[in-house]
Amino acid sequence: MNTHVRHATSADAPGIARVHVDAWRSSYASVVPQEILSGLSYSDRQTLWNSILNPPRPGMHCFVAETQNAEIVGFAHSGPEREGNGTYRGEIYSIYLLQDYQRQGLGRRLLLSVAEGLLDDGIDSMLLWVFENNHGARQFYASLGGEVIRKKDVKIGGADLVEVAYGWKDIADLVG
Repeated sequence: MNTHVRHATSADAPGIARVHVDAWRSSYASVVPQEILSGLSYSDRQTLWNSILNPPRPGMHCFVAETQNAEIVGFAHSGPEREGNGTYRGEIYSIYLLQDYQRQGLGRRLLLSVAEGLLDDGIDSMLLWVFENNHGARQFYASLGGEVIRKKDVKIGGADLVEVAYGWKDIADLVG
């Protein structure tokens, strides 16, 4: 499939929202309580993404993967690490692809794009959080050199879940 990755703009909020909801529903069907997935709304996510993308925030990067027909099929969003970790200064806040577009190299291209954005901002390390039971994503991050650095308990919709942090101490090696 002919796809490319580019910087997101505020006009991309509806497409990003659609991917965000659909990817959660397909990726987390056996991880997150069904009532949470059923309650996800395109309009709520679009409001969220409108606030993230407009106006653009210094130090944050958002990229979309789109088809030759300009359909957004994935996105990644990064910026400064949010919990004060002294070793890992950047963070990938979210990275999602529609199920039909996974395992085609787009996830790697999105991850490398946000890593390059962090490097451009002088941030040379990063981490991301993933549900412990999301085995496919965990294998993907490990295949790109991410190392498990921490775990934490989270509660979503009444369910007790575990998130795992993967870290890269030198993202220059990653984007090489």
